Amino acid sequence: MIDFEALLDAAQSGSEQDRAELQAILKSASQDTSGVKIANPALLSSSVGVLARLAAFGTTEVQTAAHRAAWEVAQALGIYPASIDALYRQFACNEVAGLTVPAMNMRAIAFQSARGVFRAMRDLSVGAAIFELSRGEIGFTGQRPHEYATAILCAAIAEGHAGPVFLQGDHFQVSATRFAQDSEAETEAVEALIAEAISAGFFNIDIDTSTLVDLSQAEIDAQQHPNYKLSARLANFTRKAEPDGVTISLGGEIGEVGESNSTVAEVNAYLNGFATCTPDNQPGLTKLSIQSGTRHGGNVQADGSFGDMPVDFDLIEDLSAACRDPHGLGGCVQHGASMLTLEKISKLPAAGCIEVHLAAAFLNAVYDNLPDELVQRADVWAKEHFSDEWKSDWSEAQFLHHARRYPIGPFKQDWWQATACHDAVRNAVYRSAVAYFKALRVENTSGLIRTAITQKPVQWTAPVLTESTGRTDESAIQDLAS
Repeated sequence: MIDFEALLDAAQSGSEQDRAELQAILKSASQDTSGVKIANPALLSSSVGVLARLAAFGTTEVQTAAHRAAWEVAQALGIYPASIDALYRQFACNEVAGLTVPAMNMRAIAFQSARGVFRAMRDLSVGAAIFELSRGEIGFTGQRPHEYATAILCAAIAEGHAGPVFLQGDHFQVSATRFAQDSEAETEAVEALIAEAISAGFFNIDIDTSTLVDLSQAEIDAQQHPNYKLSARLANFTRKAEPDGVTISLGGEIGEVGESNSTVAEVNAYLNGFATCTPDNQPGLTKLSIQSGTRHGGNVQADGSFGDMPVDFDLIEDLSAACRDPHGLGGCVQHGASMLTLEKISKLPAAGCIEVHLAAAFLNAVYDNLPDELVQRADVWAKEHFSDEWKSDWSEAQFLHHARRYPIGPFKQDWWQATACHDAVRNAVYRSAVAYFKALRVENTSGLIRTAITQKPVQWTAPVLTESTGRTDESAIQDLAS
């Protein structure tokens, strides 16, 4: 049952808006032993933002209550966390082709940003879209999985979404530095994060142990061995942790984004090795992240503009083909694509890329619409705290673009409270999402998702937290992808 008492107590010490919106939810939704019933969906959609705020700024008890409330209310409206695994297996069988699923990171003011995306999904009838959070982002955004899931589910409710919501753990990555210091502790920290995320509704997990690839070895299999061996351990852990009736969509990665381009030989070495380390009857990976010429954050020029990135689309096509035959995956995943031109992004579907990760453009939409005073404070703070990351050949514009992720967590409350700019943020995110959806050819995929995703809604469970949960300093992201 939803703990409305804990939510009411939290709202009493909050703003007048919090109290009014929570009272509106109580008028809109009721619960009994059979579940939650919605009497007034319109009133509910206009007031559900209070649950996202309580999840962002409340105590652990309040955050859990807000997550359960969002989960139960969403489910009563036909909205539920789901795995995209079944769709990607249709890619593997060549039953689906010609589109690339966008996986989007809502780093700042997540509830408002996600509302812009869901509005675009509604207007274009998009069902094939993913909302994700990386391990590195947990550190600099101050959002753990339950908070993020609550914000996304609340945004779906606010914008009248119906059907599955795909929440994904992006770059659930091993820190090479921490792994070298204590391999078991670092592995257990990632396992704890996987368990925590699954309990929050993240039924799509990208395992990233590519930080362990050993290029000092001459043979490709030896280079990939530490990568596929630990990746398989984490995959086996995930399969044991997944809820009944859910096959979590699992991805792997063979090389660091921004480094050397991947090869077919590396794909084969990783996937063949991975297969030897997992049970024969266990569902395998459905996708593989590769490097084809992009970098996280884009190619920023001295004046702050974005330069070209030489993406090798023929390589993406070859690597995706190798993933499908003989390994049975859906295809490749492209990272670091936000700052590509729409013309280049539009080439991904024809190249057989099944998923693309988009983050920087949505963060830019927030920065571009925040009050100047808040942006200036964030820039000053970034210079004061991260000047050691300012490379000698960077301009100020290049450094600030690199460092603009860092103020998100410390200034989260200020940005959430800057309500005068939230309409503009939602509209800017909406425009970016519409452009991406059209370029990636995911318009009118709601029907495809309804047909492909047969998973039933999962009942809410309490957060799974272990002794390793949050034990690692997640703010130490220097060698984590973000």
